[in-house]
Amino acid sequence: MQFSVLKYFAQASFLSCLLWSCDTPENSKREYTYFGGEIVNPNTNYVILSKGYDYRDTILLDKNNRFLHKIENLENGLYSFRHNPENQVVLLEKGDSILIRLNTLEFDESLVFTGDGAGKNNFLIEMFIQNEMERQKLKRTGLQFSPSYFKKDQDSLLRYKLKRFEKLTNKYELSDLAKKLTQASFILDYYTRHELYYHGRYGIGGLDATRDLPESFFDYRVSINLNDDELKRLYAYNRYLNYYFTNSSLANYSNELSQYRGEVGSIIHKLNLIDSLVDHPYIKNSLLRRATTNFLLESQNNPDSDKILKHYLSVSSNKRSQRELRKLTRSISKLRPNHIIPDQELITSKGEVVKLSSLFNKPITALYFWSMESKDHYVRAHKKAEYLKTLYPGIDFIAVNTDDEQTKNWLKTIKRHHYNLNYEYEFKYPKCSSEELVIHYRNKVILVDNEGKIINAKANLFASIFEKQLMQYTQLASLEN
Repeated sequence: MQFSVLKYFAQASFLSCLLWSCDTPENSKREYTYFGGEIVNPNTNYVILSKGYDYRDTILLDKNNRFLHKIENLENGLYSFRHNPENQVVLLEKGDSILIRLNTLEFDESLVFTGDGAGKNNFLIEMFIQNEMERQKLKRTGLQFSPSYFKKDQDSLLRYKLKRFEKLTNKYELSDLAKKLTQASFILDYYTRHELYYHGRYGIGGLDATRDLPESFFDYRVSINLNDDELKRLYAYNRYLNYYFTNSSLANYSNELSQYRGEVGSIIHKLNLIDSLVDHPYIKNSLLRRATTNFLLESQNNPDSDKILKHYLSVSSNKRSQRELRKLTRSISKLRPNHIIPDQELITSKGEVVKLSSLFNKPITALYFWSMESKDHYVRAHKKAEYLKTLYPGIDFIAVNTDDEQTKNWLKTIKRHHYNLNYEYEFKYPKCSSEELVIHYRNKVILVDNEGKIINAKANLFASIFEKQLMQYTQLASLEN
C-alpha cells in the first residue's frame, strides 16, 4: 500500500528554518524540542498536546491556522495531540523538531510529519492506517479462513512490514525507544488479529478451537509484557491488551462456571483477571475502565449495572475514572424504557430556546444526533432520516446538533444543505446534554412517545434492524391509541 499522504510534504515547509532534513542522533544535544504544524479546515482554534496526566499544553493556532510549541526538558515517549474531536499520537524525543500537517476532513489519512523526528512518526501513522484496514478486512472475510490459510496470510503481511521497518532503520539512526515503538506498532497488531480471529471464529457459540487450532497458535502471548510503561500510550498495545483479556477471560470463565455465572459473572471475572495480572496503575485502570464502560453501555437493567460498578470501584484506583463511571451509571439509569427522557434546552434555527419536551407532537419521535466535525456522517444521517419519514409519517425525525459554540456555522450548514429548519435543533449546553443522554456513538437514536417516555434509548440509525424496530413500535402505538 502506498502512503497516500506524501503529497502533503511539500506544503508543510513554512517553518523549515527550524528543522533538519532527517532524524539524527544530533537531536539529543539540542536543549529544546519543537512541535508545530498547520491544520487545514480547523474545528477549533487550538491543539492539545498531552502525556496522560503528567503533561498537558493547549497550543493556539495563529491567523493562518498554524502553531509552533517549544518544549524544555522533554520526557521522551509517546504524546497525544488532539484537535477536537480527533486525536493521534506523536513520538517525541529530546531535540526533535517536528511539524505536522493535516486536513480535518481526512484526519488520519492526511496527517504527515516533516522535520527531525518525522521518519519514525510517518512510519507510525502508516502502520496505524494499514493495521486499521487489515482488521476491517479480517472482520469482513477473514474469519471464514481456515487456521492454516489465516496464518499464511498474516505471516505474509508481517514479512512486508518487517521489510518496511528494515528500510526505516537503514535510513534513520533511531534510538532504542523509537525502534521499540515503531516495531511494536505492527507486531502487536499482528498478534491482535490472531486474538480477533480466535474471538470471531471460536468465541462463545463458535467452532471448537481445541480440534481446529494448532497448539502453537498463542505462543506469542508469553512474549508480551502486560506492564510495559513505554508502550502504554501506543494504540496497538492497548488494542492488543483489550482483545487478549476478552479472550483469556472467556477461556478461563468457561472452566469456572460454578463461580461465575451469566453476563455479570463474566465481566466480574474479566475485571478480576485484569486486576490479578496487571500491576502498572495506568494500564490496569485503562483496561478496567474500558471493560466496565462497555458493559454499562450495553446493560439492560440497573441492578446489573450497579453490581458491575460496585466491583469496578473495588479494583480501580483512578479516582477521576471512578467519578466519571458513577456519573455514567446514573445517566444510563435514567434512560431505561418507560422513563421520561431528561429534558434538555435546545436552540431553534430562529435562535429561540425551547425545551426538548415541547417537540413530542406525534406518537413517536426519533431524536438523532450529528456534528459538523463529521460531514460524511451528518449527510448520510439526514438522507436516512428523510427516507424513513416517507415510510413512517407517524414518526417525527428530529436532528440535534452536538457542537459547542458553533451556532453560526450550524445555521450555515443546515441552510446550505436545505434541511427542513422545523426539524433542526442544537443543544444549548452540548457537553452536559450529551452526557445526560449518553450520546457515545454517532449513529445513536433515542425513540420517545408523545409523553416523553423512552421507547428505546439505544437504537442505531444505520443498523439493519432499525426499520423493523420502527415498524414494531408504530404498530404498538396504533394499538394503544
